[in-house]
Amino acid sequence: MHEYIVGLDIGSSNVYGAVGKVDNEGEIRIIGITSVKCNGLKKSVVVDIDSTSQSIRECINNLERMVDISISDVYITLPAGISEIFWNKGIVAVSSDDKEIREKDLFRVLDAAKLISVPQDKEIIGVVPYQYIVDGYDNIMEPIGMSGTRLEVDAQVVLAKSNVVNNLRKSVTRAGINIAGEVLQQQAVAQVVSNKEEINMGIAFVDVGAQTTDISIYKKGNLCYTSMVPLGGDNITNDISICLKIPFIEAEKLKIQYGTLSNKELDKDRKINIDTGYNNSSEVDVEFLKDVIEARVEELLYYVRDKLKESKYIDEISGVIIVGGGLALFKGISSCASRVLEKSVKIGCPSYIGAVSPVYSTSVGIIEDIVKSLKINKNSNDLKKEIASSKEKTSVTENDDNGGFFSRLKDFFAEFF
Repeated sequence: MHEYIVGLDIGSSNVYGAVGKVDNEGEIRIIGITSVKCNGLKKSVVVDIDSTSQSIRECINNLERMVDISISDVYITLPAGISEIFWNKGIVAVSSDDKEIREKDLFRVLDAAKLISVPQDKEIIGVVPYQYIVDGYDNIMEPIGMSGTRLEVDAQVVLAKSNVVNNLRKSVTRAGINIAGEVLQQQAVAQVVSNKEEINMGIAFVDVGAQTTDISIYKKGNLCYTSMVPLGGDNITNDISICLKIPFIEAEKLKIQYGTLSNKELDKDRKINIDTGYNNSSEVDVEFLKDVIEARVEELLYYVRDKLKESKYIDEISGVIIVGGGLALFKGISSCASRVLEKSVKIGCPSYIGAVSPVYSTSVGIIEDIVKSLKINKNSNDLKKEIASSKEKTSVTENDDNGGFFSRLKDFFAEFF
């Protein structure tokens, strides 16, 4: 199945999976997509490996039935909320005799940028280059092929707690699946719901999940800020459950079916018959339900606004893109968020047929990021060779030691972030 790329987004409420391939014209096609309930994570951290592993296996089985292939390798995201960013500089001498900068020089300078003091409980999960400098000339985005004697990079080194990342990896490998590579969540989202102009001008991504809201800001084409708010869609469901005195599951159904923030969509005289448990039912006003939802949504958005102000980039971003299933599915969310955040707001969705939903932004974004990272825009034969090559270099078993597989995996993919 070397011509296929499988992206897995493991969240606090669902595991989302997508299968993509590159056609003969070099275009990405999403040929399978699914979601499975997951109860093994709390606030992006694995708390039950077996439960998470079971959900992952079920998700993979669904994808295998959809596209009629056997899936053994996947690319996963590392949640934005578990990461920290540090600025660092890498410097190397150009190694070739003709002083032309080659790909190996790029790898070396990115490795040099990773030479920082890392706390014992953390590890480097990615390097995001901001700019390259060749013989003192800065603002270079692609130095390969240029001539020079000294290559520098200003980069962001992304750290995460080792135990959090390793538990996520164990959940995948315990499901009998190899990890072919890892992508930063914010990088995956940015690839699929925005364009180059927005990322250059300055844009904020707000990924609202079940229990957390991840915020990332891009400026001049680079990630410059990431943070997390420990609130998500489950908090809205919980408020509905408490206010209407109904089970959480019924509150979730009510939120999905009738949740709105728009007065245009509201029939104020309408009553909804709800199941209150123990074979009892009652009626509730649609307007009351809207008020409950709106109160929690506004609270969450005010926290997001505080984080944007804290970042010092709020005046430099042109707008906000909301993804994920926690807020983006509410009717009227764009105007509500725009009022609170005082920025233009849009809902980010992949543009691929069958995947046009904000909940699939990350899983589809993984595929797009891997394709772009491996520079697979030539033809399907090149795709097979590149993917096969990358998987051979990262093929492992769960029994490999920490210093072997995972360090080699990060080294191989560090340049792609």
